[in-house]
Amino acid sequence: MSTTAHALGEVQGRDEPDRVFRRYVFNNPETCSNCFRTIKSDHVRICHGTLGHDVEPKATRAKSVRRHPTDDDEIGPEGICIGTEQVEITTKARYPTRTICEDCGSVAGRADSNPLSRREALSRAENVAERLHELGEPVDIDQLKHAVGHLKSLEEFASYDTEVFEAATTVCVKRARTRL
Repeated sequence: MSTTAHALGEVQGRDEPDRVFRRYVFNNPETCSNCFRTIKSDHVRICHGTLGHDVEPKATRAKSVRRHPTDDDEIGPEGICIGTEQVEITTKARYPTRTICEDCGSVAGRADSNPLSRREALSRAENVAERLHELGEPVDIDQLKHAVGHLKSLEEFASYDTEVFEAATTVCVKRARTRL
């Protein structure tokens, strides 16, 4: 059975339950993959700099003035420093603003490679439930937290956070859909 791709934010009732977490929560650029909070709601991507400007004026700096060595000098290849002069630095590079999750501090909303504790995973399950409700998937938050807690307590799954959230989401989405 094949499924069709949907735009982000579109109600995903037709997607297979095992695809919902990765496609619409974990890989969603508007959601932090570390804590599952919404980090972007209205953003515009720009390639370089700010609004087309990639340089701005800057102050001056001191540059050493050297006398180049002659054959008679026993000095290094740079010569003797005889003073300094002020040199104008005309520009400095500007870089696009980075997105930082205000909740967990993740740069660009990327998931941390260190495994979560059971307690941290349970608190983040609430955020997953919120994202699923926004998609139109009415999962039971208590069931989701129970599934995440159960999988995190199993030694063989304790350090596989993404897979734990994916499996718990799949089970809870299937249950919620059978009740409708």
